[in-house]
Amino acid sequence: MSKARHLIVPLLLAAGLAACDQNAATAENAAATDGAEATESGNTAGMATAEADIAAANQAAAPAATEAVPVKTQAATIAALPLKRGYYVESDTPCGQASNATTTLLRRNGIGGARDFCEFKKIEQTGPNTYRVTEACGDLQDNAPPETSTSVYSLTGDTAFTAKSEYGWERSARYCAQSSMPPDWRGNDISDVTG
Repeated sequence: MSKARHLIVPLLLAAGLAACDQNAATAENAAATDGAEATESGNTAGMATAEADIAAANQAAAPAATEAVPVKTQAATIAALPLKRGYYVESDTPCGQASNATTTLLRRNGIGGARDFCEFKKIEQTGPNTYRVTEACGDLQDNAPPETSTSVYSLTGDTAFTAKSEYGWERSARYCAQSSMPPDWRGNDISDVTG
């Protein structure tokens, strides 16, 4: 009867540890100790039972470890970035000194400069001011098909953003009223793409 008790205690211990999501190695140590005691007393059947207890403890602990992995939350898909449409100039360039190299035009369906355009394919809000944007970007002077990539836009209000591409480039820009832009931009009618 005392030998049976030595076998039941490790079983209960192993099940209790697995239920508490503790490290299965602790259960292995307890079962191995009892298995060693069984071997010393000449009970090889007790050793086989201790090994079975270790296997059971490992199986019981495996699902608990899987549950500890954080679940990735779903991001809300939205129709457009909550930014004012119009001209955006690199953050370190005054609006009145903007050039083709420092200016982009935020449209209803994307953003682009003098040579390129990125069409927004999918916009997901991932935080209070953070958006993951899937873009199809192409060179306006090349017939190659657009390349799809993902950028993360961090917004400051509705008039400034920092965009970081999955390829490593980063761009920070802020809204500039058309009237504050150099003469070449002031006369452009952009209402058809921004309205």
